[in-house]
Amino acid sequence: MTPSTKGGVEFNPAAVELLEWKAQRALGAPVPKAPPQGGDAEWRLAGFDPAGHWLRWLRDAHPPRFRAPGGVDVMLVSGDESVPAAGPGPTSTPSFGATAAFGLGLPASTEGAFAALPGTPGWRCYTTHAGGAPAAAATYVDGPVVLLAADATAEVGRRSPARMALLHRVIADAVESGARLIAARTDERAEGSGAAAGLLLAGFEKSYLCPAWVDAGLPAS
Repeated sequence: MTPSTKGGVEFNPAAVELLEWKAQRALGAPVPKAPPQGGDAEWRLAGFDPAGHWLRWLRDAHPPRFRAPGGVDVMLVSGDESVPAAGPGPTSTPSFGATAAFGLGLPASTEGAFAALPGTPGWRCYTTHAGGAPAAAATYVDGPVVLLAADATAEVGRRSPARMALLHRVIADAVESGARLIAARTDERAEGSGAAAGLLLAGFEKSYLCPAWVDAGLPAS
């Protein structure tokens, strides 16, 4: 039986995780050398086996049903450069690469991989600035599926206006592009992070645990 979301959209879990593999590979993460095709993890009725600790969230591509926070400007980054800030604070935010790495709690050595994403085919990169700290998000698009590959908002807070503004823009752009499914993931071991709260508000639903090989990749949130 083909899995489907609560909204009735059918999806192929292996295809979703292949998209994850492509995104992680672009970021230089230690993923399998070849696209996973059942050898690294097999999809069964109960989920992937072996499964890791990253939880997959899925959402039908209906328009956002929550309001975009007022006073928070989200900008689509076409190149890795400083962009005007929204609201009080510095006159510009740090580059997308620096913001993404910092927001995901990654070392500065990963900034280059994120900095290379803006303008790369298949990638959409966003930045915003609210509450005194910058935040960023990046999606990877492949046909009817859009993957929220980086939700770099830990510094501003998981329920902050900045994060919800980013989620609103990500979803709206995915819908406009003709996507049928939007995917995200959170770390099941990161209790109390609040990462799930914003996804629930944005219409995502828990679906399954990602295959174990995903554990070695860069965090998405």
